[in-house]
Amino acid sequence: MGSLAADAHYPDAADRSLVLTHPTAAEKEQTWRLNHGEWGGPLDLPMYLKREPFLASTSLAANGGMVHWILTDAPPTQPVSQHEKRRVLASCEHICKRVLYVPRNGDEVREGFGYGIGSVYTYPEFRGRKYAARMLRELGEVLKTWPEEEQLRKKRSQGDEPDSRGQSNGQTKAEGREAVCSALWSDIGKRFYASKGWPAFASGHVEFPSSSPESPLGTPSLLERSVQPHGTSLTLVPVNTSNLAQLCAEDEAQLRVELIRHAREHQRIAFAFAPDYDVFRWHWAREEFIASQVFPGRQASEVRGMIATVVNTNGAAKEEKTRVWAIWTRNFGAGAASSPAKNTLYILRLVIDDRGTTTPHDPKTLQLAFDAILHSALDGARAWHCDSVHLWNPTPALQGLIAGSGAAHKFVDREVDSIPSMMWYGPDGTKEEEADDVDWIANEKYCWC
Repeated sequence: MGSLAADAHYPDAADRSLVLTHPTAAEKEQTWRLNHGEWGGPLDLPMYLKREPFLASTSLAANGGMVHWILTDAPPTQPVSQHEKRRVLASCEHICKRVLYVPRNGDEVREGFGYGIGSVYTYPEFRGRKYAARMLRELGEVLKTWPEEEQLRKKRSQGDEPDSRGQSNGQTKAEGREAVCSALWSDIGKRFYASKGWPAFASGHVEFPSSSPESPLGTPSLLERSVQPHGTSLTLVPVNTSNLAQLCAEDEAQLRVELIRHAREHQRIAFAFAPDYDVFRWHWAREEFIASQVFPGRQASEVRGMIATVVNTNGAAKEEKTRVWAIWTRNFGAGAASSPAKNTLYILRLVIDDRGTTTPHDPKTLQLAFDAILHSALDGARAWHCDSVHLWNPTPALQGLIAGSGAAHKFVDREVDSIPSMMWYGPDGTKEEEADDVDWIANEKYCWC
């Protein structure tokens, strides 16, 4: 592996000899060793080296769902064994995700694939030389036609293992489907990636401190607090692997209706990452692995969210039902067991169930359902030493419910970290529209990778 001390020549970032390709197994491990300080969190190096392959084996990332990339100056025809290391100037990875979108004035939801780009990293000795910018510029173009390009690579050789140049030849999940965008979540502000073609989108969140005075626990207390009429009942059901798939299906059905409505009303492209089962399981797998190291011997939580259903039968010809659910995950920082301030419970997705309703929800019953969700999340944060609960980009309706909850909170407009940024390719990569023509619906934490 090259270093400043050992190498006499550093290619210019614009040099045509630089190659965007896939790393060998040895190069991937070397990259993880170097970026452990950036993204290892509470994991020591040996556990971090176990976590990365573990996440790559999840259903979202396996079988071509995740692809690793490097920028190198090694000739593309130079044979490289899986145990050798070329000079890696920059590295990153992408995860393939299903997306939904409706063209302006559209009346039909289209499906495609989007690529979540993560772990953009430049080896320390090569920083300041614009290698990451070169890598991203090429990657942004490659991903427009990535499935087709991968098919061509597969035809050139056999097998699912990287070939002699470290290139992946296995079937990708996006094969035969169009790529309509790529997205990343910047930890270095909004300007750098915007200048490379990934403009920033809304990056606000609301933060609830879990250390605030606890509200009375239990369903009866919530009913009493909300001054609900007699005949009103509240039911809470935990979200876990047994009901996640059904919630994802219901969420997508409602989201499709919202995308069509938004595109028509605003005369703009309406876009969303699909709230797929595998996406949430990837987040949960990440939490499970870290929690097993931070809290050894403690069984992982089986409560990964909450469904709140309020039924009102008071004097009504038929019962009125209001349902809200949230799916969450926890993230732990360095020293997590003793430093709750570094730990956060993230609400990945929060849904107000509007399916089958023709009239607005009763404000009081909707507030009750939301309050039950919020207090459940705060309980889940406290139980695992998380200092706060974060909800990304709440809608105006949710902002009203937050204000009505009476819970301590503050709104934060992130300027540096986890900035959602997207490059829009459009159907067939035509680039007829730009990201400025797109409204990102459900821009919540579940999209992040």
